[in-house]
Order: sequence, then C-alpha cells, then structure tokens
Amino acid sequence: MEIIVKNLSLAYNVKNLDSSFLRKSLIKQFFSKSKKKLDQIWALNNLNFKLSKGDRLGVIGSNGSGKSTLIKCLSNIYKPSEGSEVIVSGKFLPIIEPWSLSEPADSVENNIVLIGLILGFDKKYILNNIDNILKFSELENKKDYQFSSLSTGMKLRLIFAIVFLLETEIFLIDEFLTTGDEKFRNKSFKHLIEKTQNSITVICSHERKTIKEFCNKVLVLDNGKQAYFGDIDEGFRKYDEILMKKVNS
Repeated sequence: MEIIVKNLSLAYNVKNLDSSFLRKSLIKQFFSKSKKKLDQIWALNNLNFKLSKGDRLGVIGSNGSGKSTLIKCLSNIYKPSEGSEVIVSGKFLPIIEPWSLSEPADSVENNIVLIGLILGFDKKYILNNIDNILKFSELENKKDYQFSSLSTGMKLRLIFAIVFLLETEIFLIDEFLTTGDEKFRNKSFKHLIEKTQNSITVICSHERKTIKEFCNKVLVLDNGKQAYFGDIDEGFRKYDEILMKKVNS
C-alpha cells in the first residue's frame, strides 16, 4: 500500500463556487497586494509527497489552506486539475463530516449497520462486530436508543468505534479525532496507534498535541501550497514562521 501525490493542483472556477466560499476568497483577494482579476481560485497548487506502510501524516495549516480539499482529492471525491497525479494503492476509508453518515431517527444499533455499509463494509462483518463497537464506545446499554437522543460526545465515540474497529488499510481523516472527552480520546489514541502500525493514515488537525503524539510526518499547507513536508518538529517551526508573517503583515 502507498499514497503517491505528484503535482497535485485543484482550481475552482469562480462562477461554480458557492456564495460562502466565493465571499471568503474575494475578501482574501481584496486585502492581498495583487489585484488581478479573479477567474479561478487555486485550492491546491503543486503538492508532492509519498507515503508508505506505517506512515501517519499530519496535515496542518490555517483555515482555508487546503486541508479538507486534499483529503477529498485523496478520497477521489474531487477530481484534480490536469497534470496532477494521485495514486492511492490500498483499501481506503475516508472520514469526512461523520454526522452525514447517520440516520438520526433510527436506533444506535441500526446506525452502526448503516454507517458500516456506507463505508463499504460487508453486512455480516458489521453484525459480527456490533458488540465490540458498542463496548469500545461505552454504549452497550444504549443500542436501542434513538441516535438523535445521544449527546454529541456519545455520537462521536460511536462513530470513532465504528471507523477504527472495522478493518481497512488507509485512513483519510478530516479533523474528528480531536473531539470527545479526554479519557476516551486517550483510549482511542492508544488503540489507533496500535491499529495503524501497518496502515497509512492522513489526518487534518489544528491540534499540535494530536499531530506530535500520533504522526511521524507532517505536511504544512499555506494558501493551497506545500510549505513543508517531513519532520514533525521542523514542520511546526515552518508553520510558526508562516503564522508570524501573517500576524506582522
């Protein structure tokens, strides 16, 4: 298994953007030194990196730097611009906007099956793992509850358990791991580190602690461009430099 990214770029045509995305982009353009006509917005621009079995990549950058867009390109949700090459070899599991996977009016148990099926797992395999999922999420006594009746923390625990107790080779995670109570997060990270020794994980996060404790490589994005790829500590030094320049500009 591996992930190979060569010259990855993605441009949005202004006329096709939704209003909120366009408004933010136009404001950024207005306050920049360049006042060129804005026909396209480059969400990603010439990214290059390679990941192999056992790699856990943390993707960091300010809001709007392209983190979520990168995950969606790796997940084959977005089609990159011509000349880009994205190779994801292995069974991958994209974890993007996890709430969208659930059916609020249905039971916790049925949601486990539903979410597992949406993520591409066999129904029999999911049913054989329901008890393990409920136990890991500490929701054994709530399997017949309506999903919508769960607290936010309970919902996150359940989705986390579904995602990480089912087997896959490559995890593509847009935020999500940084939520939940500290005790459950610590348990989850311990499990995740053990589980992903022989997998590939890409996780976007704003939390330094998450990246430093879990990842062995970091990718720093700045306005869609690759500012750094490699060592964790050096990556955060580069990221701090970028933040300082923005504060002083």
